[in-house]
Amino acid sequence: MSREVATAAMLALVAAELALYYAIRSSEKVRNTLSKFKVSAEPGAILLEIGKGVNPRSASRSLRYLLLLASTASTVFSVYLFYSTVLSYVADLFLSVARGRPAPQSPLVPVIPGITLGFEILPPLLVSIGVGLVVHEFSHLIAAILNNVPVEGWGVGVLLIFPIAFVKVEEGAFSKSSLTVKASVLGAGILANLAVGLLSLLAVSILTQPLAGMLEGPYMVVVGVDSDMPAGRSGMKYPAILLEINGSKIQSLDELREALNKSLDSRAVFKIKTIPVETSVCGYYQKSSRYEEYLVVRDTLDVERYGYRIGIVVVPEAYIFSSTTPSYLLYTECQLRFLYIVNVSLAIVNSAPIIITDGGKLLTEILRKLKAQEVDKLVQWTTVAITALTVFMGLWHSLSGI
Repeated sequence: MSREVATAAMLALVAAELALYYAIRSSEKVRNTLSKFKVSAEPGAILLEIGKGVNPRSASRSLRYLLLLASTASTVFSVYLFYSTVLSYVADLFLSVARGRPAPQSPLVPVIPGITLGFEILPPLLVSIGVGLVVHEFSHLIAAILNNVPVEGWGVGVLLIFPIAFVKVEEGAFSKSSLTVKASVLGAGILANLAVGLLSLLAVSILTQPLAGMLEGPYMVVVGVDSDMPAGRSGMKYPAILLEINGSKIQSLDELREALNKSLDSRAVFKIKTIPVETSVCGYYQKSSRYEEYLVVRDTLDVERYGYRIGIVVVPEAYIFSSTTPSYLLYTECQLRFLYIVNVSLAIVNSAPIIITDGGKLLTEILRKLKAQEVDKLVQWTTVAITALTVFMGLWHSLSGI
């Protein structure tokens, strides 16, 4: 799918969500019709209610204590990861500014297709976000049921282009629950995301070994071609493995320089042989089974302007997956890697005390119990400020690189 088609499809989806929201708000007939199918809409989101009215079940005390212990430990660990990452970045940022150095790369980068990430990784990313949110929300549902908290309903939906899930607990019953019950329910999603993330990481480590045996190399890989220089004028395509120049094998930068340094005082013609490289999902390079040849002409004017260079950007000693590597293995490895990244990220972000997150709600409940609401506001709004700064810097770096 081309960049233009992907962009048009995303904009069409968002426009449809906004149009549906407007139709529901302005027409009672549309609202009643969609309600029969349990469909509702919010600005930029479409929601589908799947289940309704789950009766709570009181689990054994040992099971509830185990859930409380695991949820609390997961939340504390994730909060530690959040603050150690964000505060370390903010300290480095101010130190860099004070010393007049470039700002360091932010650890928090917003997900904006086409800007902060390429469209080629959008499918595994969307699957990972969908899995992560479904696991997160339904873990809240299970924890609520086990702790005798009624659940009003649950469902799935789409927010802009991202899949989402939701669970509605009975607010009155939840607010009257003990602090331990609230900690179990709020921390259950964080626990589930960490578990899925770690299991995905384990699966990646298992899959890495057979995939490593399918790598070939090292190769000299052309990853860029200047259209105004000799190689670009020849129509050379990239990425590609650089095999030969005028019959001589090229296996290092020194051999490349030696081949191009010939005939600097006159017109030179280079017969360059390459193997096209296909870029699969996640940007993995896979060797193709065909060869291509180019006649690259470098005249004296090129030598005056560029020296021995012909306008190619080369990565030396690169390893590439063979042409016989199953595509499904590459996609599976990529998908598992994204499941790990997305789920661990969801756990860390949701544990942070940022008002609307699980961590923010849990901190409010704890400090309300201690009658320290002012401390709650100070901690949460300070965290919001440093998080906003970190995300802004991540977006700024991404925009600067376009």
